[in-house]
Amino acid sequence: MILVTGGAGQGKLSWALAHGGYPPEAASPRPEADAPVLTGLEALVGEALDRGEDPAALLPALLAKEYVLCREVGCGVVPIHPAERRWREEVGRLCCRLAREAAGVVRLWCGIPVWLKGGEGGCHTWS
Repeated sequence: MILVTGGAGQGKLSWALAHGGYPPEAASPRPEADAPVLTGLEALVGEALDRGEDPAALLPALLAKEYVLCREVGCGVVPIHPAERRWREEVGRLCCRLAREAAGVVRLWCGIPVWLKGGEGGCHTWS
């Protein structure tokens, strides 16, 4: 599994699809879907918290994916609302667990993949 993170609009989905050689329909925001690319991990964590569930329960399904995409939510102003702070912390904790288990971790910045773990050993463009 490769964890792909970065801000909104940075090219995470386009990069993962191109890197994996997948068409757009290979991506899904649902962990139960038969799709190798999972999008929107941060939303799944929010949904789990809304249901009163532990987001860590998502870990087995996430590790079964080839790519897990998560929008960066830990930078910027700390939310004033306690529930938003908890969501942000839980997203970070789950990403840390995923990163430990992942074969690779990529951060996309301005469409440029930066391998933080594993991968291709540096910055590479992907046209």
